Amino acid sequence: MTRLNEPLRLKIGAALIVLCVIVSVYALAIAVFGGFAVRSGVFRFSTHDAMRPVVVALSLGLLGVATLGADASRMRSRLADSLVQHYGQVIALAAASAIGVACFVFGAHIAYGADPSGYLSQARLWRAGVLQVSTPVAADADTVHGQQAFTPLGYQPSPTRGVIVPGYPPGLPLHFAAVSAVAGERAQFAVPPLSAAGIVIVAFLLGRRIGGNETAIIAAAACAASPILLFQAVQPMSDATAAFWWSLAVLLLTYDSIPAAAAAGIAAGIGCVVRPNLFAMVPLLAVLAAWWLGGLRPVRRWMAFLAGPAGAALAIAWLHLSLYGSVTTSGYGNVGSLFSIDHVWPNLSRYAQWAIHTQSALIAISIAAPFVLRRLDSGSSPMSRHRVVAFSWSALVFAAGLQAFFLLYLVLDDWFSIRFLLPALPLLLVMQAAVVAAMCRGLPRQLQSIAVLVIAVLIASWGIDRARSLGAFYLRDSEYRYLEVAAFARTLPADAVFLTLHHSGSLPYYNSAAIVRWDWLEPDEIDRVVSELRAKGHHVFAVIDHFERPQFTHRFAGTRTFAQLTTPVFTGGSRGGVASLVYAITE
Repeated sequence: MTRLNEPLRLKIGAALIVLCVIVSVYALAIAVFGGFAVRSGVFRFSTHDAMRPVVVALSLGLLGVATLGADASRMRSRLADSLVQHYGQVIALAAASAIGVACFVFGAHIAYGADPSGYLSQARLWRAGVLQVSTPVAADADTVHGQQAFTPLGYQPSPTRGVIVPGYPPGLPLHFAAVSAVAGERAQFAVPPLSAAGIVIVAFLLGRRIGGNETAIIAAAACAASPILLFQAVQPMSDATAAFWWSLAVLLLTYDSIPAAAAAGIAAGIGCVVRPNLFAMVPLLAVLAAWWLGGLRPVRRWMAFLAGPAGAALAIAWLHLSLYGSVTTSGYGNVGSLFSIDHVWPNLSRYAQWAIHTQSALIAISIAAPFVLRRLDSGSSPMSRHRVVAFSWSALVFAAGLQAFFLLYLVLDDWFSIRFLLPALPLLLVMQAAVVAAMCRGLPRQLQSIAVLVIAVLIASWGIDRARSLGAFYLRDSEYRYLEVAAFARTLPADAVFLTLHHSGSLPYYNSAAIVRWDWLEPDEIDRVVSELRAKGHHVFAVIDHFERPQFTHRFAGTRTFAQLTTPVFTGGSRGGVASLVYAITE
């Protein structure tokens, strides 16, 4: 009886593992495509939640392992072993290609709000070779705050009246300018998706150097499906691009050669030009790299590395001096006004909650990486065990240093502010992957590769589904209203002036329209400013997003201008989300 049950037990165990793989792929398909719906007559089947099959897959996998027990070694998994040990780079390349294409296809190719419109419009200025923009309408009305009222989001007033200058760092706009000069303006929107794809490749290569092929595959999957990375990669924002260049610099610093150090310095310098706060992290990275590389010799290596950030710092200082009149003043204002010890406590709880909200509690196991990698077989990594352990500690220290920097920064309430930590995220996900890969190595030999592939698929399924629930793939619909308002504005008289806030960047970008920022107008001057503009021959319109209306009402209730905001002449937002209302101000 035992002989008859033994083959049956092995078949059942193998079948459960196969079902686990099938359900895992099914969960990934739901996450990628947003679910399925099949209708045939009265029969209807639909599924849109990837987490249910993820739970089922995990249950099947655990049950399969328990069923196989000590005889799991009899189960052959040559295909899985081959995929992990010999074709991991193919898997990583496929994942990188998929994320790049998906983020571009589902991307919000729109100059909306403050950051996207600021970056995209600055790219045009770089292509034109002029970083100053004239605002003639500033001469047609006097305001308490002067040029501020005529300065779009993403810009700052110049010392010269009637002139504004870009307020954001030049790194991303220079990327946009270079790409659009070669392939057209539509192509510039590929920069963040390509950066995200590059992060996947870097995570794979770094994971392989740290913990072998198993770590590399899981790290690539975790990065490819990182919800916050996907959320930022579908927008014309700087976070994914800065994270790519910085993580590339870290990868290059794991090599001993001086050319690798020089290339790392160039990558770090570019990352700093994209996100200047990373300048503060350069000394920390240099010290940590010296630790895992075994010291400060040869000195030429560190000179080669620091040359890149030093050159970038000089370029940024010159730009700040020419645009803002001081090397310590950025487009965000005086550096000292942005940071305070009072920000630490409220930020501490926020960032912890945001990390779990976007990456799940699994990110916390990265803390165990140094202890796990200490016991790792040195044959799994091309680096020595001492260097691997030192690097793992360095990754955690760097992440803590970057977090400490932003604990001092302004207190923000939006969950996607976790994007500031993206330069450290690939390192943490590699550490997370190293711990998970070590767990897989604790399984019976013939199940290890299967477990790595299944876990990679499950992590990808959860991450993509989470990114979808956070709205990453729907931003192009929710922000489409900016294009609709801009299209309507093109039908209005050429001398139109728009009283607006959130559309103050998009309207000049798409229409070269004149704007007045209502948030820089005092309640007792708005009627006078409108009258002065009309006296100069301007048609005045107000563009108010639905969520702005309470703030506008509180600020300007009782004014003649507010009394005219009754019936909009146009409403944007046909694809859902926020409505944008356009009003004609005739008095």
